[in-house]
Amino acid sequence: MNKKYSLYLALALIIFVIVTSIMTLSSTYTYITTKNKTIEEMKNNSKTTILSIKDTIENLISAYAVNEYDTLIYNEINRRNIFAIIIEDNNMGKILGTNTLTSGKIKYNNSRIVDYNPTNMKHNKQLENCFYSDTYNIINKKGKKLGTISIYISDYTMNKELTNIISETIKNSIILSLLLIISLFIAIRIFILKPIHDIIDTISQRNKDGIPKEHIANNSFIEINNLSTSINNMITSIKESTNNLKNEQNRLEYLLQLSPIAVRIAKDKGENVIFANKAYSRILHLEEESPINRNPKDYYTKKSDYEEIIKTLEKNESIYNKLIKLKVKNKTIWVLASYTNIDFDGEDAIIGWFYDVTNEKTNEKKLYEALELQTTIFDNSGYLIIRTNKDGIIKQINKEAEKLLGYKAEELIDIYTPEILHLEEEVKQRAIEFSKELDIDIKPGFEVFTLKSELELKNEYEWTYVTKDGKHIPIFLSVTALKNKNNKIYGYIGISRDISQDKLIESQAKLASMGEMIGNIAHQWRQPLTVVSTIASGTKIRSQLNMISDDELLENMDNITLQVQYLSKTIDDFRDFIKNKNDKEKIYISKLIDKTLSIVSPALKNNSIEIIKSIDEDIQIYGFENQLVQALINIINNSKDALKDNSEVSPDKYIFINTKKEDNIFTLSIKDNGGGINKDIKDKIFDPYFTTKHQSIGTGIGLSMTYSILKEHHNTNIKVSNETFIYKESKYTGACFEIVFEI
Repeated sequence: MNKKYSLYLALALIIFVIVTSIMTLSSTYTYITTKNKTIEEMKNNSKTTILSIKDTIENLISAYAVNEYDTLIYNEINRRNIFAIIIEDNNMGKILGTNTLTSGKIKYNNSRIVDYNPTNMKHNKQLENCFYSDTYNIINKKGKKLGTISIYISDYTMNKELTNIISETIKNSIILSLLLIISLFIAIRIFILKPIHDIIDTISQRNKDGIPKEHIANNSFIEINNLSTSINNMITSIKESTNNLKNEQNRLEYLLQLSPIAVRIAKDKGENVIFANKAYSRILHLEEESPINRNPKDYYTKKSDYEEIIKTLEKNESIYNKLIKLKVKNKTIWVLASYTNIDFDGEDAIIGWFYDVTNEKTNEKKLYEALELQTTIFDNSGYLIIRTNKDGIIKQINKEAEKLLGYKAEELIDIYTPEILHLEEEVKQRAIEFSKELDIDIKPGFEVFTLKSELELKNEYEWTYVTKDGKHIPIFLSVTALKNKNNKIYGYIGISRDISQDKLIESQAKLASMGEMIGNIAHQWRQPLTVVSTIASGTKIRSQLNMISDDELLENMDNITLQVQYLSKTIDDFRDFIKNKNDKEKIYISKLIDKTLSIVSPALKNNSIEIIKSIDEDIQIYGFENQLVQALINIINNSKDALKDNSEVSPDKYIFINTKKEDNIFTLSIKDNGGGINKDIKDKIFDPYFTTKHQSIGTGIGLSMTYSILKEHHNTNIKVSNETFIYKESKYTGACFEIVFEI
């Protein structure tokens, strides 16, 4: 016979072990679950926060709105469990003369929100000790990086939550201890004082099938234990037989109820729902109502759709993944539906499976609209747009390019690189220029068009497109590298515009300048020719009268030679200007000014205009010398005309030329005292063909050409204003043109 133990000790040990085990497992599970949940929520919240404000931050950075995105960051930290948000603003950094402007908000000591100071050691130490952080790039629609946004989360909240768990565990331990004492007291009463009563009571508690609901508990007393065991074996046998029978009947319903996919069963030719799981109720928004005994056809937007489904099923054919449109509480819901015939509880029925794809349909519509908008903009932008892969193979070409070049898209896409559209000699020449400029050996080919974009340099140049029928079209082409989220180049896009009209304007401006130069040559040659003529006539007369000595003759010849050399130098100066130089070169601004003045000074002197030159600073730039001289001539001629037209205002006529350098900005200003520009036309003076002169003496292309030369060909900025100033104790007003170079 087995050894019997004290009932008190056995019950005490069992209860203690069970409670201790449950308490330990529960506490451990709660601690780990809460910790993991807290960590995941922090990460998800941080990602949600970044995604919710990223587009707004992009727009604010583009608008240099530092205060606005500071306020936005403050609000996000204030209402979310976030320790700090830091912005690195490249746009504002450039304005302030630094690579980037770092700003943001931080919770000081995990409580008060203060401005983040990048130089504050305590702020940086707190960020380093943060539990979690993440950084996202802010990219505009053109793919340019505007800056970064970083989010930091401290473990303060998580530690607080874990502290609560420990407190809760201690409280539970006390409660469980009390339950242990009470359970032990009840167990003693039940298992010692009333063992027989418990057996009778247990047998009397029966379910609807007449089977005792519970087994009789085992007892350490031999007689009671044997009786309990016999009764329990009988109860177990009956229960197993009954459960096996019911399980077969309930297995399908049980599995369907647990399914995450909406399922319903309908009889009476599919018009009366007799079963529906929770997922089906959720789709129809019937959480508080029952779908049982309803007609499914009522939810179909087109009742005829459901009738067709029933007809198909009557042919004993199943339906799979049919897209159905439902109307539920005035809302449209799209589902993928499948139907088949089944036998349910001895009756013919139809079972349907439904998967909600409303979000997918909504996103599909939005994607289609976005693609349609992109295509419309792409084809109707007024620019020629060609996109290639990273190897240069053309992948997309817009309708404007097809129209101008004469090619159909299918003639170029996946076949050629853009080289087919360019002059071979021009590509070779540009390869030589870029090699010299970048100090890199560049071979003629697709690399010529893309290398500067890969190096993140400005890549905008004039090129010549060759149409399908061989026509040459001058264009201004900008090439941009396309990058993926990992900042890897996957292709290039070239955006160009036809500058044939600009070239016409440039040609007209050149002709106008040559007319101006012929006048200047006439002014410069008049005095030397008069001197030569006078010397020659005098020499001839005195020679006929035998009144000239050999020394006087030599002196006169030397004087004539000197005047001829002056005339020759004048020819060289104008020939250099007229010569069309296609190569960029390194030029000093002071040299440009001197060369310009050598050309226009005769015309200025002829109109009694005095040049006041103050070249305090000088820089070397890379550009087209003759184009820049042309631009300066146009500005000076504009001042000359203003001084001539307003000569009655003041007898003094001045043109001031000054330079100054501040940080990385160099400014060349040309100012006159001609009375200034009328405010009504000041915004139009750079427009092509705009002029205030009579058409017989003005074309309106000089300043327009100047703007094009400086802005598009040399990446500089030009602005004009009226300025009132004091010179030699007299007050004057005139136009001031400022040409700004970035060093």
